Amino acid sequence: MSVTKYEKDGKIFWRVYIDLRGRKDQRVRVQKRVNGLTSEREARAEEKRLLRELSEQVSHVESQGLRWGDVIDRWELQQKTYPSKHYVDTTIIDHVALMRNWTAPWLNRIASELNRGDGREIDRMAEDAGKSGGFRKKIKNTINVIYKWGIEERLITGVHNSPVFGLEVKIEREEKQPEILTSEEIRTLLRKAKEQNHEWYPVWIAAVFTGCRSGELHQLRKSDVEVISREQGIEEDQKPFHLRRYGFLRVRKSWSVRIKDVGPTKGGYWRTVPVSSEFYWFLMNELRFEQVKADDFLLPRFREWNKGGQATILRKFCIGNNLRSIRFHTLRACFATQLISAGIPATVVMKICGWKDLKTMQRYIRLAGIDEAGATEGLHFIPTEEAVMEKVVSLYDYRKKD
Repeated sequence: MSVTKYEKDGKIFWRVYIDLRGRKDQRVRVQKRVNGLTSEREARAEEKRLLRELSEQVSHVESQGLRWGDVIDRWELQQKTYPSKHYVDTTIIDHVALMRNWTAPWLNRIASELNRGDGREIDRMAEDAGKSGGFRKKIKNTINVIYKWGIEERLITGVHNSPVFGLEVKIEREEKQPEILTSEEIRTLLRKAKEQNHEWYPVWIAAVFTGCRSGELHQLRKSDVEVISREQGIEEDQKPFHLRRYGFLRVRKSWSVRIKDVGPTKGGYWRTVPVSSEFYWFLMNELRFEQVKADDFLLPRFREWNKGGQATILRKFCIGNNLRSIRFHTLRACFATQLISAGIPATVVMKICGWKDLKTMQRYIRLAGIDEAGATEGLHFIPTEEAVMEKVVSLYDYRKKD
């Protein structure tokens, strides 16, 4: 607050300037300036009037809660200050970016004033942009998460539900089938990569035999892998298949292209992946595992990989060799589907792959067709040759009756 005098055209005037911030939230700010007052007395009276007026405005804004953009900022700060197992850094970044992009018309509005009509407007905007039902549902779910948090933290007052609570988002009936390769296609891909001495061959091998995500493979070090000696490996080969043990690797860290840094796995926890006999042979004979230094990276390093170009490299290779074009992440899906097809319980596959959500797992179970296998064997409708012959009248018997 200030009352100052100034000179203009040889005359003395007075100016009043008021700048108020909220008591609950310092980001709530109102300002006003009045010029041209002819006396100090008039200026002091105007100062008191403005102070009352702006104080009421600040109180009104604070009673309504924060703007939607401020709520998003507070949620982001809360998640980064007090990390939880639900949100790793990249997930937080994705949620905030999603909100800033798709709820931009809300950012400067008081969050408590948003209603169901505003929610439908955001959904229509995404639909008009050609976004899928699944993507629009993701927008809705993220709004619900952040808005509910704002209510619980008393940042949004006077309401009990988000503006998209209960909003129906239509999802396409036809679900896209995930990219997947058959066993033979996997073998062909790896065989061609080896024949051409492709530099990414070791990475693709590791992806298929461990089911690790790209960022997790990027950060694997020799110290994360425990395998038996060569001599023990020969002994294990002589044992029955289900008793063989070649070692395991622990997936602890992941490289994030977005933040250009190393962080935890997507699930936020480390996990163990068994080493199979084939992968053990690959480690020993092709990666020269015993010659790798203790803390060195297990797999080759590529500039494209650091920048997130692993999918582009794989697609180019597939197209150049007349193979089905796939994403890098598809190799992880192939790993899961092959394990399920081999009869490994879904709960075990979930642990190895680091999935928390059974819904994700169900997609791969459906792809493998395990639950449906043998279900139709009880149907016997096609006439057999024996059944047909029973209905054929013997010509000899027919003549005998005559």
